[in-house]
Amino acid sequence: MSQEQHESEHATTDDGGNLHVDIEDAGGRELRDVDEKPPEEEIQEIEEERERRLDPDNRPDNAEVDNTHRDFDTDTGYFTDSDGHDESDAPYAGSDEED
Repeated sequence: MSQEQHESEHATTDDGGNLHVDIEDAGGRELRDVDEKPPEEEIQEIEEERERRLDPDNRPDNAEVDNTHRDFDTDTGYFTDSDGHDESDAPYAGSDEED
């Protein structure tokens, strides 16, 4: 049975599409059942790392920014919470309608 690389040097898929993960490399963390809640210390560590990575001061140049939590007004071309958003100025109003 041959195996091909799958996203990582530590994970492979076989001919049947089954994923096999090298459990010797768990990213420095102990492997556990997916339904088991991680220890509070680990949750805190993950949250601190997440905050550090999401801090705009740590963002690399040309990094993509996640705006999924914001509402975009297609009529004005601005996010509704941005300074340039003005509903009375809607140059794109009606441009998304089909003829």
